Amino acid sequence: MFRLFDDSALATAAHVLTAGPISRADAARELSLSGATLTRLVRPLVDSGMVTDSQIGTPQSGIGRPTQLLEVPSDAHHFIGINLTTTTAYGVVTDTQANPLVALSEPLRSRDPRDGVAQIGELISRLTEAAPSPLIEHIGISAGGHIAHNRVVESRFLEWRNVDIAAMLEDVSAQVHVFNDIVALTMLEQWFGLGRQESNFIIATVGAGIGHGIVHNRRAVDSRFEGYSSTSHIPLFGAKGVCQYGHVGCANGVLTTPAVLARAAGARSIANLEPGPNSLDELIELAQAGDPSCQFAIAEFGTNLSTYVQTVCGAAMVTDVILDGEATALLDTPWAQTFSGSITQFKSPNLPGLTVHKRDGSFDRWAQGAATGAIVSWLEKVVENV
Repeated sequence: MFRLFDDSALATAAHVLTAGPISRADAARELSLSGATLTRLVRPLVDSGMVTDSQIGTPQSGIGRPTQLLEVPSDAHHFIGINLTTTTAYGVVTDTQANPLVALSEPLRSRDPRDGVAQIGELISRLTEAAPSPLIEHIGISAGGHIAHNRVVESRFLEWRNVDIAAMLEDVSAQVHVFNDIVALTMLEQWFGLGRQESNFIIATVGAGIGHGIVHNRRAVDSRFEGYSSTSHIPLFGAKGVCQYGHVGCANGVLTTPAVLARAAGARSIANLEPGPNSLDELIELAQAGDPSCQFAIAEFGTNLSTYVQTVCGAAMVTDVILDGEATALLDTPWAQTFSGSITQFKSPNLPGLTVHKRDGSFDRWAQGAATGAIVSWLEKVVENV
């Protein structure tokens, strides 16, 4: 089994967190450690209170006497995750498994970074008050764009540049970490989602923008281009839309929510119909009412998304893909059957087909991703200090 960290102490803590409750024998085997080494690594984690061994159970093999099981209690620590979109701040309080316990959201009142960060501080206070415990270990904040050293270097969605969110929240008692939103969502799946069953996969998101994350051997692939949507402008076979840079047929010009809505609205304008659709919900409603322009726009989206997924999965050499983001709601309509119908269009006969894992596209999941970043940062700090 692949480790989440090279360092044995971190790998042990991470494995107990993601695989627990687990026996010492199973943990040692899965981490390729001797029993004595595992005991040495676990002892300070138990002494610190991060890991408990009070639960009794049997090894995964089912063979042997009942034994003490190691786990990080899910309800002993709490974290806050906040995701910032173009218009809204979504916040959650989670346990150590990134399960949401409290969820709050509110429209962003201003594009001014100072006002925005002040509003984040207010949301943190509200989430803390609503949390099961007033003690929040760490806080994660995510946003689209290029993030470095807890600073928003550039976010076209927020129209922010060089905003040091963590420093501006210096009055917050818990440590604050800032992540790119795709990086954070990838961490959620890597630690508490598909990564528990699969070691290699990608996550692709479609909505206001396009993003993807890659996990190989249980490790998220790092890149200095994180936040720049490196696959947003790859050409897609047969695609016709135009992006903001004038590229004809690139992913950004045909898969983003604005692009799909514009495709339907443009066709409707030819027939002098009412303007719109102005949202994905309205697009689906018009398609259900029989509007052929909207039905075609959804069908075209399905075909183009299939091409995008096959291209990115092929380049990343994976066969599992998670689809997330608000635009995935279109895949639940009958006109998007073009996606499933063409997902194997260019499959090599020597390779297995793709397995698609569709998520619900909720914005709370993005906030859970930010909380996951906080959980991982907390784990690293605890292990460093024991």
